[in-house]
Amino acid sequence: MIDLHGHYLPAVDDGAADLEASLAMLRHAEKDGITTAVVTPHACNALCKVKSLDRLRLCWEKWRAAIKKSDINIEIVSGAEVYFTSELLPILKENRDLLTINNSSYFLLEFPNDYIYAHSKDFIFKLLTEGFIPIISHAERNSEIQRSPRVLRDLVKAGALCQINAGSLRGDFGNQARSCAYDLIQGNLVHVIASDAHDLEGRKPELAYVTALLPGVAPEKIAMYLEEIPDAIIADQAIPDIGEQLWHHHKHSFFDLFKKRDS
Repeated sequence: MIDLHGHYLPAVDDGAADLEASLAMLRHAEKDGITTAVVTPHACNALCKVKSLDRLRLCWEKWRAAIKKSDINIEIVSGAEVYFTSELLPILKENRDLLTINNSSYFLLEFPNDYIYAHSKDFIFKLLTEGFIPIISHAERNSEIQRSPRVLRDLVKAGALCQINAGSLRGDFGNQARSCAYDLIQGNLVHVIASDAHDLEGRKPELAYVTALLPGVAPEKIAMYLEEIPDAIIADQAIPDIGEQLWHHHKHSFFDLFKKRDS
């Protein structure tokens, strides 16, 4: 499995506190069956402890050197979780090697938790014309998308991809995020499921449990979420087709058993 979103880089944001914690997270991920970890520290965000992108790049280089001396067998891939800003495009152009996934066209784009900017479709189109493909991170946790998943559908139709957190499927971020995650999967709006790991307490780097929470989804499609699409993203290739984006409100579905649990 490939974990496309994890805060493994130590002491730069609200993820791994230090090198020891970072190594422990990677070892835990390896035991879970994760073979590749895309390391995505926050960037352009108030959560950043390291504000300067030049300093963040130095932190990366120092950490990679430490990883090479460790017993870690997971493949490490560079990336970042980039917070939306009106000045984002020139920042991406100047720092593609640091902010995109494996110096590719793809990058994780983070919106505020409670809304989506009014002109986001136009912004996504502009990104695409400049050679960047945004992957909206933990879309199921956004309040506006929870209220109206059509908001995400419009962004996906505009060319964005969608990543949801594995933990949302088991209620780690509350029932609204859980319900939204299942609705987005049912609507064919999800491309990647990742851990968004921050530590070894509440937000662990784990993905193996995902299959058990998606009993009505074909194994081939789960493999697309956890392996094939992340692999294509890392290789800077076109992603496999997950099917037409839909939006239907079904009265009953196999997802209801999971959406309503603990409600």
